[in-house]
Amino acid sequence: MNFSKEDIVIIEQALKAVSNSSTDYQELEQYQTVLQKLKNNGETAQLDGFRYDYDDNM
Repeated sequence: MNFSKEDIVIIEQALKAVSNSSTDYQELEQYQTVLQKLKNNGETAQLDGFRYDYDDNM
């Protein structure tokens, strides 16, 4: 399933809102796990495979 950036932002906001109102520790842990996965997925999607070494001139 492909989500747009806007979809991911809405999902993150919804999870944060629900986690702020929940008192169940297991639910909170699940929400945080999903949020972390979304964050990691977004970071890996931005990696383009290039490595920039700025200290090559040393």
